Amino acid sequence: MINGQFIKLGPRHAGKIVTVVIEDTHYRILHGEGELAVRPRENPGPITRLYVKGMGTQKDRQGSPDDKPSGKS
Repeated sequence: MINGQFIKLGPRHAGKIVTVVIEDTHYRILHGEGELAVRPRENPGPITRLYVKGMGTQKDRQGSPDDKPSGKS
């Protein structure tokens, strides 16, 4: 999902780490140097948040030393 838009690549690309190039009118999905897909953007607004989800993306994640736990519970 990119900016609220689902992008389907098919089961043969499952588990691949891809690069998404965000352009003015479309998304370009790359794996290595090969282009997997080009999809038109349904929402041309700015992308303000980035969250990556998938196999192997979260376990190596680490916060900066300045990060403090939230005081809100």
